[in-house]
Amino acid sequence: MSIKKAVLVCSNAGLDYLDYPKDIQILRSVIHFGTEETYDDFVEMDAKTFYERIDENPNDVPKTSYVSIGRMQEIFEDLEKNGYEEALIITIAKPLSGLYEALLNQAKSANIKITVFDSRTIAYAEAYQALEAHRLFEKGYTMDQVIKVLEQIRSNNKWYFAVDTLKYLVKNGRLTKLQGTLGTLLKIKPLLTIDETGKVQTLEKIKTTPKALNRVLEKYFEETKDKNVLTYISHAHNDAAVKYVTEEIKKVYPNREIISTYLTPVVGAHTGPKALGLGYILLDEIKY
Repeated sequence: MSIKKAVLVCSNAGLDYLDYPKDIQILRSVIHFGTEETYDDFVEMDAKTFYERIDENPNDVPKTSYVSIGRMQEIFEDLEKNGYEEALIITIAKPLSGLYEALLNQAKSANIKITVFDSRTIAYAEAYQALEAHRLFEKGYTMDQVIKVLEQIRSNNKWYFAVDTLKYLVKNGRLTKLQGTLGTLLKIKPLLTIDETGKVQTLEKIKTTPKALNRVLEKYFEETKDKNVLTYISHAHNDAAVKYVTEEIKKVYPNREIISTYLTPVVGAHTGPKALGLGYILLDEIKY
């Protein structure tokens, strides 16, 4: 008799904006505007509403926090009540949040076996890991087998992104104030990536948003030439940029699958409006 296993993922993955199995449970982070306004990610404030608000009120910079300890405990208790014996929780990269460590600590007192997996990424690349884990459990894979596949996915995933303003990265501690001030004065639009450990890294400093976007495309084409890849675009309410990037890719690879989805508000609180990330997963490198 197979063990009943649950898949959970934090809302940073943006799974809400995809077609996904509804028995995947989402750990919802919280968006804070000042000290009075708080919203659960997606269920109380979706991406479109969020980006319109910060676009209209650029000085009202939000903060975020991960799901509360009390809510974690409730979720673990509910899993046990519903007959789950094991649970896999996929989290945002450790360097970007304290969620991974908090879940590890709370898992120790749970009555079911809980495995916490660091995606070492964010947005669609994290969502894909949750979707694949669910699919493989449905096929009868064990926890150890699924973890081995997820490790391959995160080792063969890469994405690059450009932001329209450095203000949100600075305000939320992702860049130093000095870097942010100089960048704003010089109108710098950095080319960013998430490295193999999950840290945000600045690769190049570019002076305009169109140039930064084109550099994102250049990096993508350089690294995916004639390869079998799943391509994804994660954006902060920037339909024009999504259209441009998609058209440019289709000119070269008309049959490539491209997944386009929102950066959910708890991620957008750090990137700001108009940000766009372009990434890929090397499918042939993943052995099932």
